[in-house]
Amino acid sequence: MDSGANIRDTQAILDAKAVIVKAARSMASVIEESQADSERFALWLSGEAQAEWERQVRLRTTRLNEARSELMRKQMQPTADGRPPSTVDERKAVSRAEAAVASAEDRLRRTRHWIMEYQRVLANFRSGLGSLGTFVDQVAPSAVAALNRMAESIDAYLAAQSSP
Repeated sequence: MDSGANIRDTQAILDAKAVIVKAARSMASVIEESQADSERFALWLSGEAQAEWERQVRLRTTRLNEARSELMRKQMQPTADGRPPSTVDERKAVSRAEAAVASAEDRLRRTRHWIMEYQRVLANFRSGLGSLGTFVDQVAPSAVAALNRMAESIDAYLAAQSSP
C-alpha cells in the first residue's frame, strides 16, 4: 500500500535555500578578499620588499667602500716610531661591512626567489578559487532554482490536496 508523502509545508526547503544563499554570499566575499589580499602581497613582495633589499645592498656597499677607504688611509699613515699603524678596528669594520653586504645580497636573492615561488603558488591558489567561484556563480544559483521549483511543486500539491 502506498501511503504517499506526508508533506505539510515547504519550510525545510525554504530553510535549505536560505542556507545556500547565505553560504554563497559568504563564499563570494571570502573569494574577493582572498584574491585582493594575495594580489596585494604579490605587489608588495615584488615592489617594496625587493626595492628595499636593492636599496640595502647599495647602502651597505657604500658603507663597505667607506670602511675599505678608511682602512687604506690608516695603512698609509705613518706612526711616530715608523712602524705600521694598528688597523685592527678598521679591519673589523671592513669585516662587519662585508657581512652586512653579504646579508643584504642574500636577502635580495631570497626575495627574488620568493617572488617567483609566490607567483607559482598564487597561480595554484587562483585555480582553486576558480572551483569555489564556479560553486558560487553556477552551482548555488542552480540549487536555489531547483529548491524553488520543488517548493512550488509541493505548494501546488498541497493546494490540490486541500481543494474539495
